[in-house]
Amino acid sequence: MAAVGFDVWGVVPATELSDAKRHFEQWLSEGNAYRLDYLERNISKRFSPQELHPGTRSVIVGAVGYKNRLSEGYEEGFDARVASYALSEDYHNSLREMLRQAARMLGFTEPKSVKVCVDSVPLAEKSLARLAGLGWVGRNSLIINPLLGSFMVLGELLVPEECDKYSEPYEGNGCVGCGRCLLRCPTGAINPRGGINTRLCISNRTVEQASEEPFDTHGWIFGCDECQTCCPHNATAPLYRNPRFEPTFSPLDYDANFWATLTPEEAESRFGTTPLMRRFKK
Repeated sequence: MAAVGFDVWGVVPATELSDAKRHFEQWLSEGNAYRLDYLERNISKRFSPQELHPGTRSVIVGAVGYKNRLSEGYEEGFDARVASYALSEDYHNSLREMLRQAARMLGFTEPKSVKVCVDSVPLAEKSLARLAGLGWVGRNSLIINPLLGSFMVLGELLVPEECDKYSEPYEGNGCVGCGRCLLRCPTGAINPRGGINTRLCISNRTVEQASEEPFDTHGWIFGCDECQTCCPHNATAPLYRNPRFEPTFSPLDYDANFWATLTPEEAESRFGTTPLMRRFKK
């Protein structure tokens, strides 16, 4: 996995994720998935790799760090902020390419024998990442690695072979006694016991939703890094190593008026290969 650009990885058996499923269903029942109807679909598959892709025996989980200079925060008063993951080539495409390459290197030459997964696939990837030893699930619901922090994207490869030795789950929790993300979130979207109320989440409102309901995004026009910028584990995390995650533009070059008047055609020309295009395809 390192040969194709992943920073950390692990392998877990393709077992049912029963505990994670119960936690997820409880989170849904509390009304936290604001207008994210797709989360209520394919719940059984989400927590069963074997049901998602019949024949799966193991799941290889990889993570890539994408931290860049703007992950460290914007100057006070800047009102055209873009989440740092959206500054580079769309990670969905990058991860799929890397996972397909890894599959070939591992000898899985029949495409239908494996399944490549990124976060657009209904799979409980954060639960799998913890079981694979990649980190713990932080209060802000993100996987936090003790070395890479939370500025990571995850990808999974579902394979039809068992592994001689599987990774050990990550049992620690570096969030105990902290709570900085709770205090930093400008809308109070983080539940004190952990998890996100997406109705209040700036990232959800600027990426997933197209609502006319008034909502203060506190200067963020796409995504939000507030709960990550303040995390002490991110303060010491290294910048990205994989060149696929080199930023292709700087939001500091554009003001709020630029984004307000940008047409979809102009956006496609300037930012068409980045996640930012979701803003213009609603």
